[in-house]
Amino acid sequence: MTRQIKSIIIHCTATPNGKHFSVSDIDRWHQERGFKRSAEFRQWQNSDLAAIGYHFVIYPNGAVATGRHLDEIGAHAQGYNSKSLGICLIGTNQFTLEQWVALRDNVRKLQEHVMLLQGDSHPPIVLGHCDLPNVKKECPGFSVVNWLGNDMQSLPAHVLGNEEIADDE
Repeated sequence: MTRQIKSIIIHCTATPNGKHFSVSDIDRWHQERGFKRSAEFRQWQNSDLAAIGYHFVIYPNGAVATGRHLDEIGAHAQGYNSKSLGICLIGTNQFTLEQWVALRDNVRKLQEHVMLLQGDSHPPIVLGHCDLPNVKKECPGFSVVNWLGNDMQSLPAHVLGNEEIADDE
């Protein structure tokens, strides 16, 4: 990894919970917003994705799709892209147990990978998009601080199918 990574930023697609959208759908949305990837990085990874801003996308079944190359600056958190990696969950505020497991595993692997490659003893910090200054979105639809405080275990009010819990909180 040639660029310094200081943070991992969690996002959501703001689409109906549990409904499948593909990395190609996200790429199309990002093209419509004017995002572009460099030809060099497209040659290295996912040449068919012209605009995706995230490095990883987590599907409702827990599968993880790659977007941008880790060395490629993302387009997911204005002002923070150059020193961050972006992970996006498909959905808005409730995610499957498979997504929660994939998110935890992906974040842990990325933290270890970044520390190893950068020779750093401190992992990149993990934030929700809404945790960044001047961001007026609810993305990723849950408190990343609470998730981290819960040892990266799923938050009951945000597990798809736990609507009765969500109504109480």
